[in-house]
Amino acid sequence: MEEEIRKLTPGLAEDYARFHDETPYRGEGGENVNCYCVTWRSDDTYFGDDHWYPAREERRERAVRFVKEGKIQGYLAYSGETVVGWCNATADCKKGVEYLRGFYPIGADEGARIKSVFCFLIAPEFQRRGVATMLLNRVCEDAALEGFDFVEAYVEAKVEKISSDWRGPIEMYEKCGFDKHAEQEGRVVMRKTLKITGGTNDIQ
Repeated sequence: MEEEIRKLTPGLAEDYARFHDETPYRGEGGENVNCYCVTWRSDDTYFGDDHWYPAREERRERAVRFVKEGKIQGYLAYSGETVVGWCNATADCKKGVEYLRGFYPIGADEGARIKSVFCFLIAPEFQRRGVATMLLNRVCEDAALEGFDFVEAYVEAKVEKISSDWRGPIEMYEKCGFDKHAEQEGRVVMRKTLKITGGTNDIQ
């Protein structure tokens, strides 16, 4: 069955939560974590340092609410009516980008419209089948139509285990037309330039 990419909408909140219920990512310590991708969300949902909620139940409840309010943005990959992949892509999480600037060599881009790709989560049985690439291509296609100048991602140059590579491998970004925008101490900013020409939207 061919996979289909759908933009996350409020009506898909329960599909989103169910996928994260069933598909934890492998955290830095090796443990499985149901993160519900609550960290990378719109700036107006942050109050103080509450980017993360320790209890899984609260993360799920807040994730459903954030999706319904349009505060978590991105794309779901479906096989039939089953979600098999997720990509968080948004321009509204500037606090997330500011946080990453502490680790990644990201300079200021005055006036540029940038959509950031923060993470991927793919169901184990659908890994290495091009689902993440399909998600990334859709992000770029829509970003071009929406008038963004760049799509940007923050990746690790080397990842020991593919199961923990939730930012996506450099090779995937290069395959989708991204270049290394900056690199420092094993952390790489991958960037794709989007171009609008002749009244049509093209991806450079």
